Amino acid sequence: MPQSNRIILTDVDGVLLEWEQHFALWMASRGYYEKASKKDVYSMKKRYGLDEEEKSALIEEFNRSAWMGTQMPVPGAQTWVKLLHAEGWTFIPITSQTKDIPGQQLRKKRLQELFGGTVFSNFFILDTGADKHDALAEFHGTGLWWIEDKPENAELGLEFGLRPLLYNHTYNQKYKNPKVKRVSNWKQIRSIINSNV
Repeated sequence: MPQSNRIILTDVDGVLLEWEQHFALWMASRGYYEKASKKDVYSMKKRYGLDEEEKSALIEEFNRSAWMGTQMPVPGAQTWVKLLHAEGWTFIPITSQTKDIPGQQLRKKRLQELFGGTVFSNFFILDTGADKHDALAEFHGTGLWWIEDKPENAELGLEFGLRPLLYNHTYNQKYKNPKVKRVSNWKQIRSIINSNV
């Protein structure tokens, strides 16, 4: 249980770090390309026309590869996350990346390189595609902010008494819930958080 209410729980891919474009480059280097009609769907299985087993194996390989050390930040994230930290906020990442320890170390290293060594604490790095139920359950009833781009995980946040903000992407446009505010960038996130302190 956190000892401070100045904690922001956050997903990583699609919220702090750019995952989609990086994965597309990696896939192209292996001869896989997105289907033009499926670029706005969340499922990589549908985007690339893969079966479930191949999709899972490719994402797992990517998520534990050296490419984790070169992901770029989501535009604007560095500026506003660093500013929030300077204002007293600490971030706890909850990410479904990999169980591979070197892959996890690369993720931590990259986040610290881009955002600073003291911004993050208590990394929750789950298996590839893992459900975030147990990780979020640890913060049940705290009312902490929870930044996420996947609607199902935003809903989990509501279930556990968190305050979810859904990071806007083309693949989550169909999701509608008046209890989950949609945000387009970290400047907006900072404004919402600071106006509700």
